[in-house]
Amino acid sequence: MRRFFALMLLVMTGGLRAGEPAPTFTLPALEGGAPIVLDALRGKVVLLDFWASWCGPCREAMPAYQALHDDYAARGFSVLAVNLDEDPADGRAFLARVAVTYPVASDPQGQVAEQYRLAGMPTALLIDRRGEVRRRWVGFQDEELPQLRQAIEALLAEAP
Repeated sequence: MRRFFALMLLVMTGGLRAGEPAPTFTLPALEGGAPIVLDALRGKVVLLDFWASWCGPCREAMPAYQALHDDYAARGFSVLAVNLDEDPADGRAFLARVAVTYPVASDPQGQVAEQYRLAGMPTALLIDRRGEVRRRWVGFQDEELPQLRQAIEALLAEAP
């Protein structure tokens, strides 16, 4: 509950905007293994998705983001998810039901979420090859997927 109020405070202060550099981070992988480093994806177009297992729209977004990952990975695109569950076991339980092949990091204290000044859940940011935030979506609507695909394709078409 404490984190809910912290997230609500972030909603009131606004989020990271287009044109700002994406703050770099290193987080543990939700399911174990090597730490996940955002800078390791520099040179790719990245959809950074902040989600939690208790968030209904987050759960709806993950299969759609998996489809984007499948469609564009060969062209230099990656999805990177950051789970915000206070108990990482909740995120792992969700991933046991909805498997994804893209990396999923764990941010149980919400430190990276604070860096990104989330404005709601879920929040997805589209980051260009240079590490700059180009678009931000708060919430998830199936109707916005064509816009997201257009934005990904436009960034993939830009020279590295």
